[in-house]
Amino acid sequence: MQLFYLAAFLMGLVLGVYAMIRGVERIGSGRSLELDAMGRPVGVARMTLTAPTIGAFATLFGITGYLLWRYTQLAIPFQLAVATGAALLGTLLATSAVAHWAKQAAEEDVIDERYLLQGHPAQVVAPIAPTSAGEIAYLVGGKRYATAAQSLDGTAVAAGTEVVIDRVENGVAYVEPWVQVEQRL
Repeated sequence: MQLFYLAAFLMGLVLGVYAMIRGVERIGSGRSLELDAMGRPVGVARMTLTAPTIGAFATLFGITGYLLWRYTQLAIPFQLAVATGAALLGTLLATSAVAHWAKQAAEEDVIDERYLLQGHPAQVVAPIAPTSAGEIAYLVGGKRYATAAQSLDGTAVAAGTEVVIDRVENGVAYVEPWVQVEQRL
């Protein structure tokens, strides 16, 4: 039994490291008609078996079972029952604590509307002069949009130039040519 408990503990740690490296799913608001990678609606509240929850369960089960095996005289079925109960309780408490923290952080997050399109590619459709705005066109969600644009550094930008949006203020996009951005990368 010692090896079984230690294997569960090790599997939990490996899944925990995997979840830290890969990241966890960010659940949306529930109003989206988008589907996630598994075909489920984004934002629908659900309790699923994910790498972090399985990892938490396996870690708690393994360490609790090992400690019970090592330091008590409980029969194996009782060890399994206590370890399973402790792992379930610990996983539920940890999951609800993390969910509460994430929900609270998301509610307090202030979105600066000016930077929603930051880094988005666009194309100049009407030349941008140093002293007057031109126009750019860009795609979002398969729909084409056009807006007034000015150069970020006050230089002229010719029509047809690929640009990157820095911010949008008062209906005017401030852009920078892609070649300048590419040089910094």
